[in-house]
Amino acid sequence: MDQLLLRRAQQGDTAAFEQLVTPFEGLIWRVCWHYTGNEQDTRDCAQDAMLKAWRSLKDYRGDCAFESWLYSVAATCSLDFLRKEKRRPKESADELAEKGFDPADPAPGTEETAVRNDEHARLREAISRLPEDQRDALVLTQLEGRSYEEAAELLDTSPGTVKSRVNRAKQKLKEILTEPELSDTGRVIQNERRLRRNEK
Repeated sequence: MDQLLLRRAQQGDTAAFEQLVTPFEGLIWRVCWHYTGNEQDTRDCAQDAMLKAWRSLKDYRGDCAFESWLYSVAATCSLDFLRKEKRRPKESADELAEKGFDPADPAPGTEETAVRNDEHARLREAISRLPEDQRDALVLTQLEGRSYEEAAELLDTSPGTVKSRVNRAKQKLKEILTEPELSDTGRVIQNERRLRRNEK
């Protein structure tokens, strides 16, 4: 990383900051997408992450790779967003109907899409409840598709530690997904298969 560029950005040079983070915009977007699974939410989280990175850049001291630091910022913003969404009151279908909302019959395939979206939402919620070290290892290797070596470099640890964290994360996910509010045998099986697809 260009240290001169970093110092300029830390001193408030927006052009330097843009040069510094542009190569990592794809990383920020993907991290936010893996947590939210929704284009608009991803865009909002990515914007929040960029703003947070700008505001806290002065605190970055190079203790970890810049890419790792940005990953952490994006993941934190995404988790904050999910927590806010969970607290936000949602109107039920009955309440909407009482207000006159009468949706048309669903188009073919809409129900299947809704079920799939619900599965993704359940998986994202379960992932958000993992311990931070396990969550980061899982997202990087199973969702980002990075090797254990790449994930280890980003997380400043060893490949063996990453693999161990991933295994613990999968076990914890099984426990979370079988809790009453998230339980559904079919969903659990599908989620496990999805998480195994990149396992090495």
